[in-house]
Amino acid sequence: MSGGAVAAGLAPAALRGVAWSLLATAAARLLTLGSLVLLARLLGPAEFGLLAFALVFVTYAETIGDLGTTGALIYWPEKTDEAARVTFGVNVALGFGWLGVTLFVAPFVAAFFGNPAGEDILRALAWGFPLKYLGNTHDALCQKTLSFRARMVPEVGMAAVKAAVSVALAAAGLGVWSLVWGQLLGQAAWTLLLWVVVPWRPRGPWPSGLVGPMLAYGRGVVAVNLLAAVTHHADLVVVGRMLGAVPLGLYQMAAKVPETTVTLLLWVTSRVLFPTFARLWAHGGRLDEGYLTASRYVSLLSLPAAAGLFVLAEPLVLVAFGETWRASTPVLRGLALFVAARSLSTPAGDVLKAMGRPGLLAGLGLLRALVLVPALVVAAPSGAATVAFALAAVTGGFMALNVAVVCRLNRISPAAFARALGPSVLATFALVLALLACAKVATDHPPTLVVLSALLGGAAHLAAFRIASPQGWHEVIAGLRTARASATPPPDELVHAGEP
Repeated sequence: MSGGAVAAGLAPAALRGVAWSLLATAAARLLTLGSLVLLARLLGPAEFGLLAFALVFVTYAETIGDLGTTGALIYWPEKTDEAARVTFGVNVALGFGWLGVTLFVAPFVAAFFGNPAGEDILRALAWGFPLKYLGNTHDALCQKTLSFRARMVPEVGMAAVKAAVSVALAAAGLGVWSLVWGQLLGQAAWTLLLWVVVPWRPRGPWPSGLVGPMLAYGRGVVAVNLLAAVTHHADLVVVGRMLGAVPLGLYQMAAKVPETTVTLLLWVTSRVLFPTFARLWAHGGRLDEGYLTASRYVSLLSLPAAAGLFVLAEPLVLVAFGETWRASTPVLRGLALFVAARSLSTPAGDVLKAMGRPGLLAGLGLLRALVLVPALVVAAPSGAATVAFALAAVTGGFMALNVAVVCRLNRISPAAFARALGPSVLATFALVLALLACAKVATDHPPTLVVLSALLGGAAHLAAFRIASPQGWHEVIAGLRTARASATPPPDELVHAGEP
């Protein structure tokens, strides 16, 4: 089968994957945002900052945790069942291994952040490692086979359990421990539901011949993920270490807003694009058109969302979290610029991984980390907002570099990439003008301003996109119809044990 035929065959599955993954992630993030609206009125910045200390360590550990075997399982072109057994065995062993490591280093992590109370919190969260790693293989199988409808159940279930537990315990007066127990029980629900919806089970002999090759690929993935964690979470480390728990709590709460909007889109598209690109590349297909298409439609949603967050930062914070959190407004503006730049580089990373070039992606990530960390340290004495703007500036520069590398490898001209983004940029400019006009009308009433801006800004964006790119408009409509028509997956969509 030719690469073009494979691409045509994968298009409906990819569209279906985007639709289901977007639905699942949107539902989960809306549940999370709803719980945060309540928790922001029950807990203060210091309590959110205290949890953030521990979660920073957990995040870094998880990037190394499975040695890249889940990414290798998604990438692996054959012997799916054997590769899944390798992934499962490694994950179980390392899940309990990371539990032991975390229990040991907890006092040192707490001392690094100058907050002794964080030791007990980190020790409790350490039990999340075995809980999560028992479900990693099943989650990777869902992604590999583009079975995102099945993946919706555990993702939404985790968010619902986490939200319900955290809010109930916070209302009962448990403080930061309400967040800890919500995190752990939500993780347990995720793994349990994955075992329910994914039929694969770890049966058969240990496929020792696959361990070496999968770990060799996984090393590149681990390097990429670790460097991504450094660059994506270095701001939290710097704010927590240099400014303390309250600024970290304000910073983290501001970050929750783009997480439920632009970052949501990036998670969804990356989960779908990487396995789609990997399957296309494995069958000899080219990735240039796929990359341009992905960049076009990611930017169509991410750029206006980021622009809206920048312009409406203050009313959004006041409506969602209340007056206590007003100080997080300038942080949100800086993070809005950051996620805009990050959104344009995400498809480039998925292309490099799909081409089997995680080492190149790791090298770019290392270069970025070497620039980013000193920049954040220099910015920190001026406040958390300055850290956010420094993060955005460095990310924007390296976004341009990542895009240039991918375009060169896939023989894409700068003009072709600019044409792909042009309609989205023009539509975003129209949206910003509409938002500024709304601000003049309803400045003194934040809820009215937010609603009016969503309606008029969204209408301006869609109208401008339709005028700037009639063909792109028709492609979007056709794609939505295809995704809707493909909403019911074939019965054999999910990989079963023993299938190649």
